Amino acid sequence: MAIRKYMEDNANHSNSLINIAIKHGFYFLGFVDIETPTLFKSTPEGAREFLVPTRVSPGVCYALPQSPQQVQYGSDKPDTRFGLEIVQLPHIAQESHTVAEALVVPDGAKHIAAKDMAPIMEMIRASQSNYESRLTTAHKVGNQGVSGLSKATLLRRWLGTSGTGLNGGKAEAQRVEELLGRLGAKRGDLLFISERSTHVTPATTTLGRVRSMIGKSLHDKRVIEIPDDRYEFLWIEDFPLFTRLVDSEDGQLSATHHPFTAPAEKDLESLYSDPGKVHGQHYDLVLNGMELGGGSIRIHNAELQGHVFDKILKLNPEVQASFSHLVTALGHGCPPHGGIALGLDRLVAVLTGSQSLRDVIAFPKSKNGRDIFMKSPAVATRSQLAEYGLCVAEKESDKEP
Repeated sequence: MAIRKYMEDNANHSNSLINIAIKHGFYFLGFVDIETPTLFKSTPEGAREFLVPTRVSPGVCYALPQSPQQVQYGSDKPDTRFGLEIVQLPHIAQESHTVAEALVVPDGAKHIAAKDMAPIMEMIRASQSNYESRLTTAHKVGNQGVSGLSKATLLRRWLGTSGTGLNGGKAEAQRVEELLGRLGAKRGDLLFISERSTHVTPATTTLGRVRSMIGKSLHDKRVIEIPDDRYEFLWIEDFPLFTRLVDSEDGQLSATHHPFTAPAEKDLESLYSDPGKVHGQHYDLVLNGMELGGGSIRIHNAELQGHVFDKILKLNPEVQASFSHLVTALGHGCPPHGGIALGLDRLVAVLTGSQSLRDVIAFPKSKNGRDIFMKSPAVATRSQLAEYGLCVAEKESDKEP
């Protein structure tokens, strides 16, 4: 406790000490510290880059590196300090490529008020517009079954549309009772049912978000305890290597992590026949519901990397050319390799009980990326822009009609 108190009182100093300890630890374990370039080549990996123009060649730009591994990454991040476990219900899924899930909130009808449900339902509606879920519904468990069995809900479609709400007959009531028994749900509980596609896997599922919001609400009301001095570390792995860009069995695949991630060895054959079923060798490190870092084992075979680029991701020749230096290097006998990017600031924030990352960063940025102290970024003068061969284009929204 004395160490924790010291870290809480000296958050920025703790960050510095941990950095020193990590460097010393790696040194004594025989690691080599290689300083990678600060200015690099722009690569189309999905993340938005910051470009750095040059005075020497107008139109030519460096990029701040988003993929330093080239020269040497829904995350799932459950907080396991409290219950409210999500349960899969494969027997009520209506299509082969969908997943049905349930979350039971004990005595939720008593503890979760309408004002608590409002932001949850708003989040659920938003999740359906970006394919996180097809439909997620909330039901109250009563003496006669569950409420809210409209025709659109997964439960109603599973039960059949012949019944009418709570009065669908004895057979329907028995099926509902069996489902509630399997879930351990009783009168007064809240029941969330979600249907999502197996093809689209966002960083966090809708029920994962619901669980986090419900957990915080119950903790704030002292219904459940989420101890601040308990540290639950988790390795999350076995992610799908590829995900669909749209909710469709034949939608174009994209890299879940990044296009250099190696497939799981057990799925190598499927890479050439059914890549949508392949798992990747990437992993996340999670602490108390916060992702501390992520990484992967990379592809080290030039032919395999080319197959991923060309046949699976279907990258156009121009994009593939931007990665030619990487494929060439792999062709010269690159050994198996991997890495992880750790969010040290996040770790220090958790250990010190800080409410924000800004509390543990010496020069924090605002939500829109501005450094308030240094007043940056700042507007460049016309002469500065001219020196780099740049001009500011007028936005379409700013043009007069």
